[in-house]
Amino acid sequence: MVVRSEQEAMFVACEMESTAVQLYSRALVLMDQQGRQNDPLYKGIQEMLKDEQGHLRRFRSLYHGLDEANEQQLTLSAVGEGVLFDGGLMGAARRGLLKDVESMLQLAINAERTSVLKYREFAEQAQTEEARKALLMIAEEESGHLLELEAAAELSD
Repeated sequence: MVVRSEQEAMFVACEMESTAVQLYSRALVLMDQQGRQNDPLYKGIQEMLKDEQGHLRRFRSLYHGLDEANEQQLTLSAVGEGVLFDGGLMGAARRGLLKDVESMLQLAINAERTSVLKYREFAEQAQTEEARKALLMIAEEESGHLLELEAAAELSD
């Protein structure tokens, strides 16, 4: 996916974080329905949700807007490359990717891995030091999420 400016990177990052917030919110609802509030994974997902909400706020503070056509083009490109889910979280649900906690874990692992890679790539292209630092810091946090999710997936196997 070609991102030609810092603002394009911020738009894509906002979309990625928004999806992560929705995914972790959905995982908590499912775990609530299953009575798994005492599961260590539940607390971990709660913490990740808070982090993702913070990341979204940070990226939104750095995003000053693009025209609608550019946003649509970036969204299509991100979906085409698997950076964003086709059809959003509803599309993932239709494909059965949200049917249980284990499948959501795999989806989250893939999303976090993509976030780490993309945010580091975007940081290399950032025009301002503020954006570069934010992207690298959040990439590092996403890397921590990735490790935590991979450990949880191994325990559930």
